[in-house]
Amino acid sequence: MKKLYTTLLFLFLSSSFLTAQVEGTWIIAPEAGALAVGPELGDFSWWSNSADDVNLRACYFDDQFVFNEDGSFQNVLGDETWLEGWQGVAQDECGAPVAPHDGSAAATWSYNETEGTLTLEGVGAYLGLPKVINGSEITNPADAPASITYPVSFDGERMIVDINFGAGYWHYVLERGTSHVQNFVEDQFTVFPNPANGLITIQSAINIDQLIIRDAMGRQVQVVNNLSTNEVINISDLTSGFYLLESRTGNQRSIEKLMVD
Repeated sequence: MKKLYTTLLFLFLSSSFLTAQVEGTWIIAPEAGALAVGPELGDFSWWSNSADDVNLRACYFDDQFVFNEDGSFQNVLGDETWLEGWQGVAQDECGAPVAPHDGSAAATWSYNETEGTLTLEGVGAYLGLPKVINGSEITNPADAPASITYPVSFDGERMIVDINFGAGYWHYVLERGTSHVQNFVEDQFTVFPNPANGLITIQSAINIDQLIIRDAMGRQVQVVNNLSTNEVINISDLTSGFYLLESRTGNQRSIEKLMVD
């Protein structure tokens, strides 16, 4: 009886440990190769993200995948994420999340340690890329399934996902939420005039380490380092359109919108 009790206790503690290994906030690792696709497991010859893509798609690399202790799951996307043509945009770009992949899903998660799988229940809940489901890639948001099961493994504080979408495998590398996500600060700076052309003024309460300007597709088009609390920037090289300005100071960051005439 004592041996049986010990065995059951060991199994219970093991299960609790593995479940706790999933709990928390995760992001796609901000590094080259964190997103990749290929015909076979371990073969990423079709495409993988570059280091530059982390900046170009900054609106995606700060998306959070939250596994709550009570079994609920959340996609926390903020005001913008990376959108693709199948979601109704003219070109791949940063934009407002599109339902049902907009974080509004009432979703749950469960982990099967025996099979090494994570299952999300809830239309619109996803890991990695919203288009990738079991055995397919959807081409219309309305086709989002009620459930997706992801084969997962763990490497320290990293979660590795390899999901078969029929024609091959998508590979995701996730890590626990890092300081640059957790320390997002609203209204850290202001920009004027807005709309603008030629010159803009950046005002902030403290000096800014770096200001990154990105176009509507998330591409980095201008970088200014070591800004004072009142800084004038020449944007005459920017064409008319919508831009995002991201300030970085220590572990804090903030984003403002700019329209260029």
